[in-house]
Amino acid sequence: MRKMYGKAFFVLVICLFAGSLFSCSNEDPVDNSANLKFLTIANAKSLYISSGSSNRSARSTSDSNKIFKITDTGYVEEVRYIDEDGNQITMMNQPVAINTINDNFIFVGFGWDTWIKNAYIVRKSDGAVFCLDDVGVPIEGGGIYFNEQLIKTDNENNIYYTSKCITTTDIYNKLVKISLNNSDFLSAITISPSTDSVGKFYVDRDGNVFYTGFSITGNRTPITRLKKANGGLANLNNIFDYCWIGLDGKIYYCGEWTEQGIEIKRISVDSSYNVIDEIYDYAENYIYLNGSYKIDMTYRIVFISGAAIYELYNDPGIPRPVNLTSLNIGTVMAVTSSDNYYYIAGSATNNDTFLIKINPTDDSYIDLLPRNDYEVYAFTASETDGIVFNALRMSDGKKVLGKVGINGGDVTMLDEESNAQVICLERIN
Repeated sequence: MRKMYGKAFFVLVICLFAGSLFSCSNEDPVDNSANLKFLTIANAKSLYISSGSSNRSARSTSDSNKIFKITDTGYVEEVRYIDEDGNQITMMNQPVAINTINDNFIFVGFGWDTWIKNAYIVRKSDGAVFCLDDVGVPIEGGGIYFNEQLIKTDNENNIYYTSKCITTTDIYNKLVKISLNNSDFLSAITISPSTDSVGKFYVDRDGNVFYTGFSITGNRTPITRLKKANGGLANLNNIFDYCWIGLDGKIYYCGEWTEQGIEIKRISVDSSYNVIDEIYDYAENYIYLNGSYKIDMTYRIVFISGAAIYELYNDPGIPRPVNLTSLNIGTVMAVTSSDNYYYIAGSATNNDTFLIKINPTDDSYIDLLPRNDYEVYAFTASETDGIVFNALRMSDGKKVLGKVGINGGDVTMLDEESNAQVICLERIN
């Protein structure tokens, strides 16, 4: 596959349903996961996973998921898997996840459906891979938002994720911390107590981890704790379904109802590792954050919960509801943001499908695609590169990959043949 798409600075992660994750062959594939040392991504501006088949019974290698890259010169090429001698190898498990970690690293997971069996940290500059299988493979979950990242970070170049731990007496989830400061030797430690099974968690900028779960001893009591960066622990109230990380890197949550409104509280850890729980402001209305979308911009954080939109963090420090004139949201399919705008794809209560760009300074919005022409599944947005989207084209029923300008306009088709559904999009460079 080799096409010229121009300079597309976006990441498309294409994952079809579970049926496309198995292939059919008379021979068992060879597991070369231990031999994987490089991915050929050094010149990639973006990556995506493409499934070659939608047939649930398919088991051929040719029909398995593949990673493609869009190069810095605008070409699309298949990513090759390389061993330490520079030879190309095949992988038994299929690529199922790609996530940007920071400016230098990405995460790539191989497995079936959404289950990750082999996990790697990949250096962007040369494609060198560092296997996580021995220190713990990331598992799904870890947060309360629909657009949650699998791996979380702090400001000290550390990453965090949950991994399943199986002992002779129990099965539980541990919290793993890995330092990326020495990229040739990944230092991994388990930071949760062996008596805790960690479910959801968040990390503030200083590496203090706020998590919920249960004790695996006794009667498996639910727990909510703060694991301090110095190793200490503090028990907290069960507030996890109402919390988020602010743009200042601190932990926030919705507190009690008062005469002034809903308390917005902030948790921080001072230089002596004392926990400070203080009121930040008051919100006019309550918003249930569990199962919502969280949108980070340069100066704002917006939450979308069902049809409700709420700005809980902004430069003036005044939490407020957002009302979009003449658009009653019925279903949200996907959201994303650029530095100063956010974008929603979905359908209205009258069943009109839409993709809109919202200006948070005055809550005005524009349609980026004509209403009801496309049912958008996933998309990415860049103020310099425009919008790339995957959608059901209503005129002929095809799933297409298209591109439109950052303020709408003419639509360019990038792929009309594969009929593949994109469920998550992300750029790596």
